[in-house]
Amino acid sequence: MRSPIAALLLLGLAPGCQENVLTPFPPGFEPWEEHLAPLPAPEGDDPCPERLELMRTTPWEGAINFHATGCIHQPLETVWASAQLGTWSRDPTTTNGFMEIRPPDPAECEGDYQTYVFVDDVVDVEFRNCWRHAVVLGTEEEPEVTATRWQKVWGSSFLSRLEGSLVLRRLEGNADITVVEFQYHLDAVSANGDTLRNFLGVIYGRLRDHANGVPLDPP
Repeated sequence: MRSPIAALLLLGLAPGCQENVLTPFPPGFEPWEEHLAPLPAPEGDDPCPERLELMRTTPWEGAINFHATGCIHQPLETVWASAQLGTWSRDPTTTNGFMEIRPPDPAECEGDYQTYVFVDDVVDVEFRNCWRHAVVLGTEEEPEVTATRWQKVWGSSFLSRLEGSLVLRRLEGNADITVVEFQYHLDAVSANGDTLRNFLGVIYGRLRDHANGVPLDPP
């Protein structure tokens, strides 16, 4: 699949039009707004199938804004352990290089780690995201609700806003199923709703697979 950056040539943009810039990451772990995407509807004896329900909502400060909700058939402790690894957040269908950076560069990231992403296309694009994770309710060993935020903090000016959040919680009445709630904002050259739908579908699937013990493709 060609990455959205490939459309730059059609837009008449030359490589010299972009630059790598720093973007401050405000404090916080929590999502930005009330979560709107519903849970997947039950199917037979399955109270929450392993699939993602997506909703495009009001733009966030000019960025495309999606909410997504799904379930993973593993306890919260297991999904939380997977969520704190950077590899699941990569979309290998649209990126050529990826690296997890621990510890992060303190000049760029007040968080747990960074991920570096490289896209080799009509115009090469690279950027680094900063990641923060926190237990909101419960303990690290027995979490009840967790919150994660990430944001692009360095890289191509073609990506003027790239940020997301992930909340994990137990499905009410079933401690063996974890609810995942994504919010994601993207303002980038050539990006559209399909860009976000595809990305969220991929990273949900990779988080689900890792939590279920399925090895991920190496970065």
